[in-house]
Amino acid sequence: MTIVFLTHRVPYPPNKGDKLRAFHEIKFLARHHRICLCCLADNTRDLRYQDELLRYCQSVDIVYLPAYQSNLRSFGALFSNTALSLAYFYSKPLRSVVAQKIHAQRPDLVFVFSSSMAQYVHDVRHIPKVMDFVDVDSEKWAQYARHAKFPYNLVYRSESRRLRRYENFLAKTFQHGFLVSEKETRDFRDLVFDKAPLTAISNGVDTQMFQPSREPYDPNTLVFTGAMDYFANVETMLYFVRAILPQIRKAIPSVKLYIVGSKPAPVLKKLANTSSDIIVTGYVDQVRPYVVKSAAFVAPMQIGRGINNKIIEAMAMGVPVVTNSLGLEGIRAVPGHDLLVEDAPENFAAQVIRLMTDAEFRHTIAGNARKTIATHYNWDTNLENLNTILCDVVAHFHTSQA
Repeated sequence: MTIVFLTHRVPYPPNKGDKLRAFHEIKFLARHHRICLCCLADNTRDLRYQDELLRYCQSVDIVYLPAYQSNLRSFGALFSNTALSLAYFYSKPLRSVVAQKIHAQRPDLVFVFSSSMAQYVHDVRHIPKVMDFVDVDSEKWAQYARHAKFPYNLVYRSESRRLRRYENFLAKTFQHGFLVSEKETRDFRDLVFDKAPLTAISNGVDTQMFQPSREPYDPNTLVFTGAMDYFANVETMLYFVRAILPQIRKAIPSVKLYIVGSKPAPVLKKLANTSSDIIVTGYVDQVRPYVVKSAAFVAPMQIGRGINNKIIEAMAMGVPVVTNSLGLEGIRAVPGHDLLVEDAPENFAAQVIRLMTDAEFRHTIAGNARKTIATHYNWDTNLENLNTILCDVVAHFHTSQA
């Protein structure tokens, strides 16, 4: 069948977050169906990936939406009832592209990736529509509100309420929804709409790309990776540096922390300037060399929804992970066996120190982690149910319309 697939980012390269999940969904579905991809790009450099995506898609339409326009629209939405996220990702040219694509292709299904893209198909009622919410976005903004200072906390709280209403509307008007874990599915039903037709589709890991290194690791090195302008990642590293790292320094004065990722926030750059044992890299072509060289991946998440790809990728690389209860959410792993989970700063520090000083213990956790990822995080296996559900949705839609 023909599927019009909408995403808010160019889903290539598959190197982080939503781009990773969207790309693998497209790649998998392209084996069975014709994919017409319509998406936004906030950077002109992303336009060059059209040819790569045409390897999987029948057509690829990328509409450039400058960040300044998105920011202006979001600011204007402050004085309305519209969610800022919807205003941020609205493009009149893309709306025309989507309408033309649906008219010309007469698709069997519309697949919307992320709630902010649903606005482009509100008026489409003659074609079944499914939504990959990924996670409960409205609750993420509620978490932001609890951590942010005035006046941002008020803006984030308002955005949470607006998105909650919008998610409820989508759950009632789309034929099916997907989330990244069983917990996100339960939370959606508890917080948004209890009768929503939902299925949990877990992420996977490319275990050929993310695999252990044969080179020795540095027992004095710790690492964290991610987009370092992302509020959740910044808060996590600030917490680690302030509450946990000093305790590790007492036991291991030579400890070094690598914070690896693009666009580091000024507050993180300041940390690097004032402390020689904290290295903030900024953008790197590959994060793997930094991860496999480290004794442990540290992720005491302060904000989080869904699943942390960075954690399961580190596990795939055979690098032990120390996280907290929030970081564990959505991950199929056994604490104490596949990774280490501690909420209290002193306990978290103790587990990190143990990994740095006990090579045999580190080797055991690392091996268990790799096996768990191979068992539970294969993209093809996890996406098998997706195709079945989409076919059922289309068949049921036409039956109900008859």
